[in-house]
Amino acid sequence: PDALVVHVMRTVPATEWPARVAAMDALLRRLEIARKDELRLDSRVTEGRVLGLYTTRRKGEGARPYRTVLAGIEPISGRCDCPDFTKNSLGICKHLIVLLENVCTKPRLLRQAMKEELAGPSRTHAFVRWDPIRPLSGLGDWLERVTWPHPPEAKGAKAERINQVKSWFRSNGNGALVLKRTYPEDAVKRLALVEDLLKVAPAESAGVDFDPALQSLLMLERERLSDKLEGSLSHPERRSAFKGLKKSLYPYQREGVERFLAEGRLLLADDMGLGKTAQAIACTDILWRTKRIERGLIITPASLKPQWAREWTYFSDLPIHVVDGLAPERRAFYQTHKTGLLIINYEQLIRDLETIRQWKPGLVVLDEAQRIKNWATKTALSVKGLTPQYRLVLTGTPMENRIDELASIVEWVDDMALEPKWRLHSIHTVYGDGRQEVKGVRNLDTLRARLKGCMVRRVRQDVLDQLPPRTDTRIPVELTEPQRDAHDALNQPIIRLMQIAKKRPLTQVEFLRLMSFMATQRIISNGLAQLDFENVWPSLRGRTPDDSVIQGLSTPKLLELRQLVRQIVLNQKRKVVVFSQWRRMLTLAHWAVSDLLAEEGLHAGFFTGAEKQTRRTQNIVEFHDDPRFRILFTSDAGGVGLNLQHASNCVINLELPWNPAVLEQRIGRVYRLGQKQPIDVYNLVCEEGIEARISTLVGSKQAFFKGLFDGDSDSVQFEQSSSFMSKLEKLYEVPSTPVGDRELETAEAEFADSEIDDSVDDPFEELIDAGDESADQPPMVAEAIAPETTAVMPEEPEPVAALVVEPAAPVQTDVRRLFSQLQIRRETTGKVIIEAPPEAASTLAALFEGMAALLQSAAAPPPTNESRPDA
Repeated sequence: PDALVVHVMRTVPATEWPARVAAMDALLRRLEIARKDELRLDSRVTEGRVLGLYTTRRKGEGARPYRTVLAGIEPISGRCDCPDFTKNSLGICKHLIVLLENVCTKPRLLRQAMKEELAGPSRTHAFVRWDPIRPLSGLGDWLERVTWPHPPEAKGAKAERINQVKSWFRSNGNGALVLKRTYPEDAVKRLALVEDLLKVAPAESAGVDFDPALQSLLMLERERLSDKLEGSLSHPERRSAFKGLKKSLYPYQREGVERFLAEGRLLLADDMGLGKTAQAIACTDILWRTKRIERGLIITPASLKPQWAREWTYFSDLPIHVVDGLAPERRAFYQTHKTGLLIINYEQLIRDLETIRQWKPGLVVLDEAQRIKNWATKTALSVKGLTPQYRLVLTGTPMENRIDELASIVEWVDDMALEPKWRLHSIHTVYGDGRQEVKGVRNLDTLRARLKGCMVRRVRQDVLDQLPPRTDTRIPVELTEPQRDAHDALNQPIIRLMQIAKKRPLTQVEFLRLMSFMATQRIISNGLAQLDFENVWPSLRGRTPDDSVIQGLSTPKLLELRQLVRQIVLNQKRKVVVFSQWRRMLTLAHWAVSDLLAEEGLHAGFFTGAEKQTRRTQNIVEFHDDPRFRILFTSDAGGVGLNLQHASNCVINLELPWNPAVLEQRIGRVYRLGQKQPIDVYNLVCEEGIEARISTLVGSKQAFFKGLFDGDSDSVQFEQSSSFMSKLEKLYEVPSTPVGDRELETAEAEFADSEIDDSVDDPFEELIDAGDESADQPPMVAEAIAPETTAVMPEEPEPVAALVVEPAAPVQTDVRRLFSQLQIRRETTGKVIIEAPPEAASTLAALFEGMAALLQSAAAPPPTNESRPDA
């Protein structure tokens, strides 16, 4: 333990205390993994020595063992050719930890190692060396850390070779040589440098000066640069290829395509609406026609496959196939289409991964790449299991909440760009209270420098002269008295949980309860009709939605929506996209304006997860082409990928998503390149409840996103602290008197659950993520998706039921009782139906969500390479 602590203090500056803590955590993870993997020494140093070259491998594993050099104990010094050592900037990996444990726990070996270390190496090797610790700032190119401590004197042909290698170096003033330049943007010169360095970086040696990590890095870099140069297009080829495109590109789009063709791998993170799809199609078209690829694969969300097919025919004359059908049909399709360009969705990739690997696409285009922002998901692991030569990753939001999301996406494009992952938060976060209170972000210049080689991003302002103006209007909505009572009834249990959080981290069950309460307050802000949908909706389906009926629902947003529809749809004759996170709210909204549309012979449709793919596609086509189709009601499933700039110039948000990136995704469906009209955005916000107060707390996320991708300053200072407690204290009036031990025990008993005891670092971050990603299933209210409604109501109206909502209270969870109430049956179609009584539904919803998170974590596949402990 002492040796590891001293090592951390040597490798991380004293001014970076959070990074030292993170480094120690990273080392302890590797210690745990080494023991879990049962790593064994495969071979030992010869000649009776302790220091020198070893090989290590897992117990019973037949793969080639890793080569690990133990060069010193005090201080710890070693090298290994495993991927983790080359990336982690710790100077230690799990294989070195095994060697250190083997030596340090045996007094005789430890004394022998110390003796060898004092005596120095048995023989001097004039090898180039590599420092594994990446600097905290700057580009941090790994080749910059190559040195030549003792360049040898040589004669004859050998001298000529040595002098050739020396020409890349200069003296550092202390007798050693360092590289003059590393040529990160010149593949030809960089490859020549790598080839020469391999001449003085031998493939094998038993001495302590041998550096297997450097030898491995040079070999991988030679392969990467050779592939890049082999696949690049000459200037005449590019000029001819651009002339052959079906549609001409804007200058900035051509620059994006040129960059990809030069690099072969690129994260294209242009702002929403700037034509990432057009650039991706142009890249694919050029690679195909210049015979650089025989097989190309576009991976996209399932709902966007028809749109990709339409966009493809608009921008390219090359044939492309949309892969559909059952698994046997898809396998047969790959077998019969040995070459070609295909469109698949992420779920098919997971199921057909081995088949697609065997198909060996030369190009993979990844659309809406935020799908791989969490490296541990099956989607991310499946994508990263593909190894095409050309990789084009598309996303307008490369980072939504956390910097590790960006690192996960970038990893597939350039696996060295943002390494080491364990250091990202500590180096780029400004803490106010050690490790929790986030006050801002810093060192953004370093992030931009390291992303420059693999990412292109142009913001809307860069091409603003090609876009119309945008007007955002906030429409305040007052809570009704019943709404306010139901909303405020949840304040007290939330405050009790906050008091627990002041004493200790919340358990998983407590966090889920807190998330449920806050999400329910958000639903109440939309209206009590959404909260009590199952009881209210049957009585509304046959009722004319006039103002008096809607006023009795305690859902005033529906009245505001009717006013907007009268003004925009009926009077101005415009088409509108209406967004809500919840399908039930959209169903109520559609009902609320159905009579207005029917009077004019107009209609509307949905684009959510509740409709079949054919219906969603048909609704998009009609929204574009049918002048009577005026309103598209869509959940956040329609907030990504859809191009609606030719159909509409107005967006109505029935509620604001808590993630500002999701809000911009919604608006970006109509406010994008090709929009010819000024656009209007109307945001309906309840001014009294959680919906209005939460909007002031998302500014830090927006500031970080804009500061990193769209700005040029090196730091961003948040106006408000962003720790869990400080966020909630700004939302709720928390008693200033600290809670006593007896009160704490009472509060804990109210939320006790002996089955789960996992702490959550920042529930507020988790709440924002869950709130924006679980589009149709809010945490507390288990919604049964309502069938798609039409503008035509049943003939015989039914009376509107009186709406009475009891204040929600914490539920004491009896797992056996809850599950005993479930009824499960399988239909003839194979569909499995799970039914629960209304009184159990809300609790089960929260319980299932927590179970899903725990099961996903427990069932995650083991890391696919040695760098995974920090991913």
